[in-house]
Amino acid sequence: MTITKLEVWNFRPLMRDGPYAMSHVTQDSAYGRILKVHTGDGRHGLGEVVFPPSVPQHVQMGQIAEERAFLALLIGQPVDTLLDLATDLRDRGKTWGGIGFGVETAWYDLVARQKGCPVSDLLGGAQYDAVHDYFSISERSPERIRERVALAGPERAVFQLKLGVGTLDDDVEQVTSLLAAMSPGQTVLADANGGWSVERACETMARFDDARIVWEEPCSLYEDNVEVMRRSGIPVMVDQSVSSAEVALKAASDGHAHSICIKPAFLGGLSVAQTVRDAAAAAGMKMRIDGPWCGDIATAANLHLAVGAPPELLISSCDLREPLVLTPSLGGIRNLPDTRMALNGGPGLGVCLPEDALGAPEATYG
Repeated sequence: MTITKLEVWNFRPLMRDGPYAMSHVTQDSAYGRILKVHTGDGRHGLGEVVFPPSVPQHVQMGQIAEERAFLALLIGQPVDTLLDLATDLRDRGKTWGGIGFGVETAWYDLVARQKGCPVSDLLGGAQYDAVHDYFSISERSPERIRERVALAGPERAVFQLKLGVGTLDDDVEQVTSLLAAMSPGQTVLADANGGWSVERACETMARFDDARIVWEEPCSLYEDNVEVMRRSGIPVMVDQSVSSAEVALKAASDGHAHSICIKPAFLGGLSVAQTVRDAAAAAGMKMRIDGPWCGDIATAANLHLAVGAPPELLISSCDLREPLVLTPSLGGIRNLPDTRMALNGGPGLGVCLPEDALGAPEATYG
């Protein structure tokens, strides 16, 4: 197959309920680009560029300005050139990972459509039909936390609570409030987003003795998170501190962490994330597979990877569209009544992009 045309749309959905606060950044929208790659035999593949929310806007705009330099060169090239470009973009550094992810996702969607199979088949196959969808809470007052728990519903298996925005006492109050609203069988990922020092992490974690808590990313550096585990004796989940394949594979082989969060958009693509997923599985390490807030295409791509994780090791994935206003909705996944997520079925990602659904492309090549 040869690439004959590429279309690119700008993509900035707003947060439905106002700014979403994390220790390192407050987000009022998600931002990315949607790619549609056409081939000479009439097929197409979809990809979604996902910019990390911590990347400054001027850096994002600079990368978009360079699109013409690398996307136009794909015209007339074999489809597998998309993989070469994704590798090149990953090699440019961490801020380019989300662009490499979008380009590579388009290849997976295109090739899976051609083979008549879901993308999950290209990622080693699916081990189950649906996965748990965790529910994220960034509200800080006890009243708002209780409201969010009620909204999530009693069947929700996993919550995530954003910490590290206020004082230590604020964090303790938030965790205490959520635990009081949860049932015994539920789990909370207490996520500091790397906002704590080693000392504050140890002090906060020592305030609780509750098996429902998984402490997520206390510190920004992997080595500091290992030090927290060494001092406190409490396992933690590592997340963006393992945003390169090398550190993620080291975390899997070290065996220090309770679990690892695998984010294909930060690692630079589904292929790299699959390598990390399989290494974690081989080590018997629990995992969560998701990414930053994004649209239908990237959410579906993450879920195609998640359904291939061993069921006993996958804590959850996430409907990354949940806090966003998305018009139109492109589908990609199905939300089941029991709060799990399932793939749409059919070849490729299972995402449909109707003609003119996003309006005129911002750029067309070919």
